[in-house]
Amino acid sequence: MVDNPQVDAWNGESGRAWVEHVDHFDHMLAPFGEAVLDRLGLRPGERVIDIGCGVGATTLAIAALVAPARAVGVDISVTMLESALARASATGRINVEFRHHDVQDEPLEAASFDVAFSRFGVMFFPEPDRAFANVRQSLVSGGRFGFVCFQRSSDNPMILQPVMAAAAHVDVLPSPGPTEPGPFSLADPDRVRSLLHGAGFADVVIDPGPSSADLGSAHDLEGAARRAIEQNPGIAPGFASASQADREAAVAAAMEVMSRHIVDGRVVMGAATWVVSARVH
Repeated sequence: MVDNPQVDAWNGESGRAWVEHVDHFDHMLAPFGEAVLDRLGLRPGERVIDIGCGVGATTLAIAALVAPARAVGVDISVTMLESALARASATGRINVEFRHHDVQDEPLEAASFDVAFSRFGVMFFPEPDRAFANVRQSLVSGGRFGFVCFQRSSDNPMILQPVMAAAAHVDVLPSPGPTEPGPFSLADPDRVRSLLHGAGFADVVIDPGPSSADLGSAHDLEGAARRAIEQNPGIAPGFASASQADREAAVAAAMEVMSRHIVDGRVVMGAATWVVSARVH
């Protein structure tokens, strides 16, 4: 088993930020999940596993599409799963389940799902070859796998620019290498194809996904900047432990960068992504 620092991140400051600002993040990321769902074309009766389900918005949306079949959300973050469970209870939806489960280290039940889905949840595996092989064995013959992931960091100013600006004032963790667990570990489409083929998938299709993200109202630029910092695993711990003055300076620096990206009263920044799909033969 390879140590995964993402477990601490998403059970720590980054996970707490997502729970606190869940409505903002749901709105921001909805188009990316919808792009994958459009590709997969889910049908009633299909059993779906949502990998890296976080606070559960995608799992609940999937459950509505496939009812009466069950949608199962899995994540490594207890913090976020507790929020997902509360949200599911509030909806009264009965065909949804959430599990604390590491897909890389804990294989799922064999041939127990028709479809596997992920919205930015598969870039954080230390050993993606093992993780994808486990996803493959959990799917029935003819099963489908679809996910969205980020392209290169340099093509994603929504992530890079606020953090780089804030990093002048608070500590930042070393950036992971290009294939190490992190937002950009699947940026290379050739690597993605190789991993999926090696895991036993076929018919791999990789297309550009949504290319920008709405980070919030320009009238709440401070809130948008603070969220961009607090949810990022690379800077969230340093921001949380910094002095109040340094935190304020970090937020102000991020605000200045984000103020250059206001469109029709919204903060809209570039977010280059891939929408990936594959099939089990």
